[in-house]
Amino acid sequence: MRVLILGSGVVGVTSAYYLAKKGFDVTVIDRQPSVGLETSFANAGQISPGYSAPWAAPGVPAKAAKWLLQRHSPLAVKPDGTLWQLQWTLKLLQNCTAKRYDLNKERMVRLAEYS
Repeated sequence: MRVLILGSGVVGVTSAYYLAKKGFDVTVIDRQPSVGLETSFANAGQISPGYSAPWAAPGVPAKAAKWLLQRHSPLAVKPDGTLWQLQWTLKLLQNCTAKRYDLNKERMVRLAEYS
């Protein structure tokens, strides 16, 4: 699968790295002449651990189902029938329990505090 990433800041480059490690054909483009010259540049690097929260949370599956039926939705998914997409969806759903949410939130906060 080919992936195009817009922006060569910390998020774009990190995403590209991990996607490439998984075997994706990744291209990163940016309107600037070098990496990290917009949002990632001189933003003071503030990390607020208390605001860390996983997207996979209790209630998300029901909200997602509702959103997918709306014309102007905060969520858009283009089903492509691939095994990868099915596996990703199942992993997301497995992490939408209260127990997994709490565990993942704790991990995210710990990582943010470490950073």
